[in-house]
Amino acid sequence: MRYKKIRGLKRKVANIPKWIEGYLEFHNEHSNEYNYNKAKVYVDPWDNLNFTNSQIPEPKGKAKREILKGLKKIYDSWKIELEKLNKPYYLKIWVYEPRVSKSQVVCAIEDRIEHYENLFIKADFKQNKSSFTNVLDADFKWQSKIDEEEFLESDLLWPIDQYENIEDSYMDRRLLTKLKNGDYRKEVINTNGDNDIIYFQPKGKIWVGEK
Repeated sequence: MRYKKIRGLKRKVANIPKWIEGYLEFHNEHSNEYNYNKAKVYVDPWDNLNFTNSQIPEPKGKAKREILKGLKKIYDSWKIELEKLNKPYYLKIWVYEPRVSKSQVVCAIEDRIEHYENLFIKADFKQNKSSFTNVLDADFKWQSKIDEEEFLESDLLWPIDQYENIEDSYMDRRLLTKLKNGDYRKEVINTNGDNDIIYFQPKGKIWVGEK
C-alpha cells in the first residue's frame, strides 16, 4: 500500500474548526425525516476517497487531537438539543482506532435507535495509555467494538476491461483470494435474484462512547 504525502498539513489542520462550526448546529429537520443524523470528518484530505493505489495517512498529533475534540464539541451541542425532545434517543461518538478519520458523532430516534445499538460486533478491547479515547473527557463511558471493512465479492470480480488501470483489477483479485482463504466473517446476501458474498475484514477498534 502506497501512502500519499499530505502537502500543506498546517493549513489543513487550520480548516478543522470550520468543519466543527458547520456541524455544531443540530439539524432537527433531517432527524425528523430520516430518524438519524451524523457528523463525519469532512476535512480535506481525509474525506477524499478517490485516490487510486494509494492511501491517505491517518491524522496524527495535533490533527488527530483537534478532530477528536471537535467530535466532542459536536456531541455536547447535539445532546443539548436532543434532550429537548423529551423522548428516547441514541447519541454516541464512534472513535475508530487507528482509522481515526472514520470517526463520527451519530444520533438516532424512533426505529433507528435499535439499528445503531446493534450495528457493530462486540469486542473485549482494553483501554490503555495510547488509546485515542484519552483525548476526550473522562466522563465518557466506552464500549469496544470491531472495526470491519466490507468487501462485496462481485465488486472484486468486476470485468477487467472496466478498470482504468489493469493493475487495480489484479489487486482486487488478490484481495478476494486473501479473503476467501482467510478466516474472515462473511455473509451471503441476495441482490436482484443473485447470491453474493460480503466479506468483513477487521481493521482495528471502534470505541463507542456516551456521557
